[in-house]
Amino acid sequence: MSQLLLHNARVISKLDIQRGSVLIRDGLIAHSFAHDQTPSGLSSSESMNLNGSYLAPGLIDIHIHGSAGVDVQATDADGLNKLSEFLLEEGVTGYFATLVPTDERKYREALATIASYAVQQESRRGARILGIHFEGPFVNEHRCGALHSEHFRTYGGDREAIELFIGVPMPRLMTLAPEVQGGLDLIRELTKEGVRVFIGHSQADPETLDLAAQAGGRHITHFPNALDPLHHRKPGAVGWGLVRHDVTLDCIADFQHVHPLMLKLIYESKGADGMALISDAIKPAGLGDGEFTVWGEQITVRHGRTSLGGLSGQNTIAGSVITLREALRNIVKVGVPIHEAVRMATLIPSRVAGIGSEHGSIEAGKHADLIAFDDDLTMRFVTLGGAPRINRLS
Repeated sequence: MSQLLLHNARVISKLDIQRGSVLIRDGLIAHSFAHDQTPSGLSSSESMNLNGSYLAPGLIDIHIHGSAGVDVQATDADGLNKLSEFLLEEGVTGYFATLVPTDERKYREALATIASYAVQQESRRGARILGIHFEGPFVNEHRCGALHSEHFRTYGGDREAIELFIGVPMPRLMTLAPEVQGGLDLIRELTKEGVRVFIGHSQADPETLDLAAQAGGRHITHFPNALDPLHHRKPGAVGWGLVRHDVTLDCIADFQHVHPLMLKLIYESKGADGMALISDAIKPAGLGDGEFTVWGEQITVRHGRTSLGGLSGQNTIAGSVITLREALRNIVKVGVPIHEAVRMATLIPSRVAGIGSEHGSIEAGKHADLIAFDDDLTMRFVTLGGAPRINRLS
C-alpha cells in the first residue's frame, strides 16, 4: 500500500477553504482532515508539507485544441507528450482533446493517434487525456467562427454517418447546432450512445433550444461566442442560456473572447455551479506573439489575441492562447472567490463531461490528481494518481 499525506495546506473543497491536510492512498483520495486532526504514524517519505499553499483538484480542460506548438489533430505521440507535459506545468491534470471539422481520413488518423497514446499515458509524466471533444461538424455555417464550413455536415438518421463519433472507446463530447437538418434527432441518438451533447456555433431560437434540452443538450460551448448576439426581441441562445437554471455553459476567460464585465454578468446570472472555464487553446498557446499556421490557415497572435488571415482578419478570433490556469487567474480578477473559481475549472467541467464521479473535487474515492499553488496561482506541487510530478516547494 502506498500513501502520502499532504499537510499544512489551505484545502479547497466544493464549498469553502479550510486549513488542513489530505491523505492519498493507492492513487486515490482517502480522507481530508482539519488542521488539528492530522494523522500520525506516517514516515517522513509519506508526508509532504505544503507550507500553507492552496491545495485543489487538478484543473480539467474540456475544450483544448493544443498548445506549446502542438495541435492535437495533427501530431504524433511525441507531440501529445509535449502538450501533456506543458499542461501539467500549468496545473492541468486532465483534458479532452478537441477536434475541429475535417475529412474522414484526418478524423480517423487523429483519433487513432490519440487512442494509442491514451492507452500508455499512465507511464508518462504529463496531463492525462480523459476524452475526445468533437467541436462540430454538425454546426451552423453562419456561425462557423474559425471552423472550416466545407467540412460541416447534417444528419439524415443514418447511423453510419455518426459511427465515427460514437465508436471512440473513451468519454466523448460533441458541440453541435440543434437547428441544422436532423439536429434534434442527432442529439437524441448521441445521448443514447453516451455522448455528452453541447450546443454551440448555433443560431437556434429558444423554442428549438427547449427541444434540444429535452433531447439531452443542456450545456453551451464557449458562451456567448459563435452564437447570435443577445437582442431584446431575439434573445437566442444567449438569453436562453442565462435564464435556464438546468443549463450550464463554459467561457473563455481570456478577456479577448469575452469582456470582463460580461464574464461578471454571466457569473452573477449562473453562479459557479452553472459556469465552467475552458481554454479553447490552439497550437500557438505558450509561444508568444507571431504568425502561425493552424488548420491550414494563417493565424496572427498579437498581445494575447488570435486573428485569422493576418491583419486583414482581425475581427475573427481563432481560438485562444491562454492556459486554464490563466483563465482561473482572470476570473478571480473579476471578483469570483478563489474556491468558486477553482470549482469552475475542476468540478463543473468534470460534471458536464460526465466524469465528475472520479475527478474534479477533493473527496474520498476520487483520483488523487491534485495541485498546490500560491496566492498568485503559481504552481508549487502537482500529483497525478498520488505520485508527485512537480515539486517546487521551498
